Amino acid sequence: MSRLAKNTLYNLAGQGTLMVLGFLAVKYIFRQLGEDALGLIYFALTASTVLSSMLEMGIGSTAVREISSHATNEPAYIVDLIRTGSFFFWSVYVFFALALLLGAPAITNHWIKLRTLDAETATRVLRIIGVASLLAFPRTFYVSVLRGLQRMEFNNVVDVATSGLQQFGTIVILLLGGGLMQVAHWMAVCFFAGIAAYAFICSRFFPGRALVPAFSLPVVKRNFKFTSNMAVISLLSVVESQADKALVSKLMPIGMFGYYGIAYAGVSKGQMVTTSISQAALPSLCELHGAGNRNALLSQYAKLHDLLCFVTVPMFGAIPFAALPLFTFALNAEAARLLLLPVTFLCLGFYLNATLNAPYILSLAVGRPDIPARFNVYALFVVLPAAAVLVYSFGLAGAAFSWVVYNLLSYAYVIPRVCAECGLRISPLKWYAHVFRFLGPAAIIYGSAWAICRTAGHGSIWALTLGYGLASMIYVLGSFMMIGRELRGTLWGLLRNFRAKYAEVF
Repeated sequence: MSRLAKNTLYNLAGQGTLMVLGFLAVKYIFRQLGEDALGLIYFALTASTVLSSMLEMGIGSTAVREISSHATNEPAYIVDLIRTGSFFFWSVYVFFALALLLGAPAITNHWIKLRTLDAETATRVLRIIGVASLLAFPRTFYVSVLRGLQRMEFNNVVDVATSGLQQFGTIVILLLGGGLMQVAHWMAVCFFAGIAAYAFICSRFFPGRALVPAFSLPVVKRNFKFTSNMAVISLLSVVESQADKALVSKLMPIGMFGYYGIAYAGVSKGQMVTTSISQAALPSLCELHGAGNRNALLSQYAKLHDLLCFVTVPMFGAIPFAALPLFTFALNAEAARLLLLPVTFLCLGFYLNATLNAPYILSLAVGRPDIPARFNVYALFVVLPAAAVLVYSFGLAGAAFSWVVYNLLSYAYVIPRVCAECGLRISPLKWYAHVFRFLGPAAIIYGSAWAICRTAGHGSIWALTLGYGLASMIYVLGSFMMIGRELRGTLWGLLRNFRAKYAEVF
């Protein structure tokens, strides 16, 4: 099995396990601590994730690109690159950790809307979880280092282990009668354990001094152009894609933010296929571009795009079928009904985003991050006002639909430029038609199946399961012949290898 395939499978296994563990913890937190506690925890975690993504400034993508291309032939340069990246990430972490410690009272008193928790308790929880969860920022750099080495089995093992320990410990604490403060301290301990594990693993691949933060001006000069464009993408794309959550946290009670955070987290885990494939593909495409192998690069891109368009449909198609029983289990029936339409809009938005991943990665691999960077500058003036109007007018459903708006704008701007300027060799209309060959039939097949299950099957779990299974079978059989011949041949080869290994075992 190739390194690309292995990394994809490692990413899928890791993300899938995290999704299951997350829902189990939500159930206990909501039932025993209430919706305010749940909302506050998700607010702290979401804020740290958003800040980490915004402030990453393209350095992680730069590290992936440089390490995958130069780890072998320029080891001294890579050591300086890692030290410079560490210097930036840890400096920013210290600054924002101190800012959160000082600013937590203002957040709990003037931003979020509490119903049952008092402001003092909320402030303490926000400080504990917030400061610890901000470690996600330096952690993203270590993850990028491992991605550049194409050793993603390690980051998935660490993420699953620390998250599993965190969720399991939370459940045990609540079952033993512990409260919100005990849960907050336990979550903080797990965050610190995770960053320590990442530092240790990276030290196995590089000299010890590589992990000592230091600033190198030659490294900065060498990567300034690429990283500056990536910084614009990192900052503005997060602002635009996370505006819905910021507006929900301000305009609606913190409990509603908790509901929306759970829905968003659940649907975004459906993106694990996209994330896993894309993270595994970026260093591979960068390596092919660096070697000047244009035909292999375009062949790899075509297979990547077909794979994302094809395999993500059943993933996002499953979520509306599972939404009512799943959120009823984790929360309650009323919350499940409230979240059904937002979840459906989020699924559509994430599928559109999945189809954009291959062009985005291609633009990075060929050194054209300015294309998505410019898009995010222009989109800033459309997405934020649209999101504010949608959240104010339609609540959680409007917040979810703003994610659809963002990706449709990306279709309109990014795709024509990538087709024309990145050597894709197809017209934008052909690109759109190719995506719609999957999306159009999928919408009809899964939409019809869901409607039948809700009416004739009365929304029972068995009816929804059967309906989803039949819809997926029809979709896979009908869509398999629409993917490119190269990918189809690859999938047939994997199936033959699996059958051969299965026959040997039995």
